[in-house]
Amino acid sequence: TKWRSHPPPLTTPREEWLNHPSTVDLYCLGIVKASGIATLRDLRQKHVPLLKSMAEEGLSAIKRVYGVDNDQVRIFIHYQPQFYHFHIHFTRLENEVGCSVERGHLVSDVIQNLEMDDEYYCKRIISYKLLKGSPLENLIQVYSDNEV
Repeated sequence: TKWRSHPPPLTTPREEWLNHPSTVDLYCLGIVKASGIATLRDLRQKHVPLLKSMAEEGLSAIKRVYGVDNDQVRIFIHYQPQFYHFHIHFTRLENEVGCSVERGHLVSDVIQNLEMDDEYYCKRIISYKLLKGSPLENLIQVYSDNEV
């Protein structure tokens, strides 16, 4: 989790996490064990069952461990991701960290898009916010400078 107010996980018994006040800042990740999917662009229709399973199992674990109802959780994928091993984010609706429109893609929308078109994310132009001075911005700048 990425909670700012999480109780110390090594010293707080897990049963005390249930309905803990810090769940307002809930931020959990679901990480795929298998390799081969790095980003949203790698997803195809064959991954829809995986996405559905990750969402269902993540929501079930969040309800069981933290006591947060499914209708209070947002599930999304970053593009560009923070690291290139496929993962999905689970946050409380009150927690807006990382879910901005320039970066967060709702898993429910991703599933629907893949069901309509197997190569949706392979073909689609995806706009995203690029931070000044980030490694990718620096590479683009070097490339642009060499093109002139």
